[in-house]
Amino acid sequence: MGTPMTYDQLRDHLDQIYSDPSTRLDVRLIEKLQAELFASTDPKVSAALLVQISNLLPNIQEDPTPLTNLATKAATYLNYSQIRSIEPPLDILAGIKAPSHPVNLLALSLLRKASESVSDAAVVAGDSALVTSLVEIWLTSTTTAVAEAAFDVLWCLLRIDHPNQPWINGNMESSNSGGLGLVWRRLFGDRNVYNLLFSICCLDNDGQPGQPSKRQKSVAQGRLMDFVTRVGSLDWQAVTASHFPDVELGFKCKNLLDFAACQMVDTEDVLLHMTLIHFLEDLLKIDAPGFQQRCSTAQVSHPIFSSPSLDFLVSSGLHDRIMKYFVEPSTLDPAEAAYLSGPIMAYVSQYAQLYPNHLLQNQQSFLDKILTRTLQSFDMPSVQWAHGAVPSGELNILASLPRVMLLEAGKRSLNPLFSIPSKPLHKDTLGALGRIFHGPLGRKVDSDAEQQEDLSHNPTSSRAEAAAARTLYFQYLNQHTAIWNNVVAAAETVAMTDTALAAIAFIKAVATANWDVIKQGSTSEGITTARFAIPTEDEVERLGPASQGNLPLHGAWALLVPPALTVVLPYLFKDPQTHANFVAGGRGDTESAVWRIATAKYDALVALESSIERIGGSTNGVEDVIRTMKRRVAQGPWGNTSQIGSRVDALEL
Repeated sequence: MGTPMTYDQLRDHLDQIYSDPSTRLDVRLIEKLQAELFASTDPKVSAALLVQISNLLPNIQEDPTPLTNLATKAATYLNYSQIRSIEPPLDILAGIKAPSHPVNLLALSLLRKASESVSDAAVVAGDSALVTSLVEIWLTSTTTAVAEAAFDVLWCLLRIDHPNQPWINGNMESSNSGGLGLVWRRLFGDRNVYNLLFSICCLDNDGQPGQPSKRQKSVAQGRLMDFVTRVGSLDWQAVTASHFPDVELGFKCKNLLDFAACQMVDTEDVLLHMTLIHFLEDLLKIDAPGFQQRCSTAQVSHPIFSSPSLDFLVSSGLHDRIMKYFVEPSTLDPAEAAYLSGPIMAYVSQYAQLYPNHLLQNQQSFLDKILTRTLQSFDMPSVQWAHGAVPSGELNILASLPRVMLLEAGKRSLNPLFSIPSKPLHKDTLGALGRIFHGPLGRKVDSDAEQQEDLSHNPTSSRAEAAAARTLYFQYLNQHTAIWNNVVAAAETVAMTDTALAAIAFIKAVATANWDVIKQGSTSEGITTARFAIPTEDEVERLGPASQGNLPLHGAWALLVPPALTVVLPYLFKDPQTHANFVAGGRGDTESAVWRIATAKYDALVALESSIERIGGSTNGVEDVIRTMKRRVAQGPWGNTSQIGSRVDALEL
């Protein structure tokens, strides 16, 4: 254990300030000592610094940030038990209540140490005044950094103290030992603390003595919504149970979630309404089933394609209200629509992506409204797709819809996918097309595993989505035969960097596509319902370009056959453009664009090679292509290294 070289000098300097508060801080000396503090520093030195600085802070006459930074560094290598054992004791509660933001941050950094140990978290839970002050400063602080630090402390304490979360020092352990639940009991079982969550955020008591202003309450509401989402993801029961019925009744709600989602926000305030919709979107993520059946209805109270969070949104009417805003935009106030449409479409997209089977159980008329609304947004001239505002929200929704739904809509000429132009191309259209054609995210479909599951009641599944992605690709290719020429042209346009990168990402999405095939003579029965049946292979072949013959079974192989073969592979094999290709324009911007595009292009090529190797099988007829690909991959992002000198010279111009 060592003592920093400048410790004695700084100690004398701080003693001088204590004797004469008008003495100016020697910031250089403070920063020098701060740099000398390490894990090997004697803990007694760190403790002495904390005591000396805490004694100075109430009387210092200038910005205390240099001192609080030093104290924070000194406490870095101490645990909470060591901090509590310092004599004379450090008053963390006074630091939290201090009118100085740097002091608040120091106190919160010390308190956060308690989240590293279950026993230390229990000590904090036993101090009602400390937890009360922590909640108050989190919800009411006008300084964002302080509020965020307070929330971080509160969340870390809850996380390590949760009985079902074996967290030790921030890491999950293999043991089944969890927290003691004492912090949870303090927060949700202490009437005064629990009441704060409501009273600080409620607008009905605005203007009463001791209450924050309406503006501060609005900020607190946003913080509480974030808290409810985080806590609900860890313990749904905590935010949905009634802990003090009389407290909740006083705020016209049933529980904390009901208060935050249904009672707290004044939706006449457009910004708060936006925040509320974002909050509801975040709730959707909690325990979302995706394509899976989590468990049978006999085991849980919510349907197999739903979740507790979606059940709440549906039962409260919030889900139907937001979905109606999208399919019937006339129900929105035109003055608010410009602000709310983005969050609304983000919610619809999230719902479609996380709850595909729940969505597909809706009435056909409702699904058709979603399709029609999306289709209408794509009805605009080509010049707007090129230079105007594109319907990004609707494109995101389209890419999130179950692919089997799009296939079924195509039978009735309602599939919005085919209305997306292949020229001109926009980064958002490329992103949507790439997501659709790539297939379901996650691991590759295990057909044998899914065949063992009972999916007869599932409108869709991972395998159904993988097969639908392949079919939609060929359907789109039939109607937009020049898509690959246009994609490569966009990828080569360095001046439009975002579009070029999106075009390369589209190539990579197809190269790594998660596709499946409904084999000849079989049906999609067992992986989807009859309503959303997938075409069999013989039916798909009739959809594909006649010149191809047998259609490729994988996305990577789709790039090795026409029409992609003659344009995409030459582009990927070609050395990237460099700064030497440009004779005008901003050097820095062009170099940045060239580098980003070159590395993205190389990543796409590597992804294609990896996909082909993973797929395996015969390479008859494309041996030369495979050899060329491997040689180009071995050359790296910039290709032929014999030209590297000229590139360096060009970049130094």
